[in-house]
Amino acid sequence: MDDQGGEMDKDMARILANGGTAASRELARLYDILKHHMSEDVELRKGLASALAEVGLRVIQPAFDAWPDLQAEFELRLDKYGVTT
Repeated sequence: MDDQGGEMDKDMARILANGGTAASRELARLYDILKHHMSEDVELRKGLASALAEVGLRVIQPAFDAWPDLQAEFELRLDKYGVTT
C-alpha cells in the first residue's frame, strides 16, 4: 500500500525487493561470520536468523505479493546470474 492506502506501485515494489534483498545478504554475511568466529553465541545467531526471516516476510514478500511478475523476474535473474540485484 502507498501512503494514501492504495496499492503498491511496481517501482516501490522493486525498491523494497532490492533493498530487502541487500539487507538479507548483509544479515546472512554477518550470520556466517558469527558462525565461524563466535560459534558459541547461539542467541546472537538466532537473532540474526530472526531478522533475516522478518526482512523476507515483511519487506520482500509484500512486494512480490503485490507484483508476482517481479518475483519471477528476481528468480530468473537468480537462476541466470546467481544474484538478484
